[in-house]
Amino acid sequence: MPEAAAPARIPRAILWVPHPSLMWLKAGGLGVLERQLFTAARAGITSVWVGTHEPDPALRAGLRVPPGLTVHWVSRDGDALVACEPPYLGLSGDHFVRVDALAHVARQSFGQSVSYEDDAGLGVIQAVVSRDESTTRSKQVLAPGTYRRLEAPVGGEETVDWLMATGPKSQDGFMARNFDRHISLSVSRLLLDTGVTPNAMTVFSTLLGLIGAALFLGPSRAWYVPGALLVWLHSVLDGCDGELARVRFQESPLGSDLDFWGDNVVHLALFTCLGVGFWLGRNGPHTLALAAVADLGVFVSAWTAWSHRLALRAAGARSEAGVTEEPALGGFETRLARLENMLAQRDFIYLLVFLAFVDCVYEFLWAAAIGGLLYFGIMLYLRRVNEHEQARQPHPAR
Repeated sequence: MPEAAAPARIPRAILWVPHPSLMWLKAGGLGVLERQLFTAARAGITSVWVGTHEPDPALRAGLRVPPGLTVHWVSRDGDALVACEPPYLGLSGDHFVRVDALAHVARQSFGQSVSYEDDAGLGVIQAVVSRDESTTRSKQVLAPGTYRRLEAPVGGEETVDWLMATGPKSQDGFMARNFDRHISLSVSRLLLDTGVTPNAMTVFSTLLGLIGAALFLGPSRAWYVPGALLVWLHSVLDGCDGELARVRFQESPLGSDLDFWGDNVVHLALFTCLGVGFWLGRNGPHTLALAAVADLGVFVSAWTAWSHRLALRAAGARSEAGVTEEPALGGFETRLARLENMLAQRDFIYLLVFLAFVDCVYEFLWAAAIGGLLYFGIMLYLRRVNEHEQARQPHPAR
């Protein structure tokens, strides 16, 4: 889900367009102008004056405009200067800028105009506080990596590399961060300029996971190995939906919810098929009980996380990540939070693959049952600790 933009002290911007034809080229699955507008909107800007003629209806019909952003078309630079009241930001149409970098500038209070430049001395962002052109404008150099100058070809490898850097999530586990992401980012890169949507990738990866889970109904390693590999592939490709969404600015509450429940449905199917498969193989009814316990751990944990997510959404929180915030007091609770966050990662899939190859999947079912209940117990305890700490905080006078 996209993060809501924080209030900006400077909510207006002029997008200077020295090369109008550049605005309609694509880079990373999104038109240059569209990316400029979405970057501005995510940085908290609410009105943009685009320094070029209004496009013809055919071009404008295909232009995605962020909700809540007002776009004005101006044919001459002077028109934009008259229409846009200072303070405002001047944005270079020949550069891409990171959302957080632009948001940082938009939230500042400036005593004088400032020009933020690239390493070649070209202006990328200007914070303009007065119409008086004689006003002293100080200069600052933007940090490397916060911008990308657009050069032919606009959608070249280096530009796409720069864009794809926004794909990974900070909550990734060790294996996801150091191995899975290299695969998923490569796949997402191939899909950027196709019609494959993030939600389509979520559905596809979920189906792979369900097929893999069903193979654990089989009686032997010949079934377990391909099943484990399909569940692993589901886990890897499940990262593509978020990568595509973040790079294309296609995040949505629906996509976030679809991804959340898709993962949990695959986990429920996996543990259920493990228990039923061992039961059919005459391992005794206790395997059904183990599967039920593992499923219970998944369900109650998912429901608790879902309720927390809905509460955050209702409160207008900027993030719905399922990672537990570490208690500020540290100590035992902090270690528990780190353990919970570690258990929430999908790195356990690698354990499943290993045990499938060595034909010890039965032991994985035991681990799933114990781990699921442990995760849920830690989650409930830490939720109570966080609620208690919040209740102890002094409330502002009303």
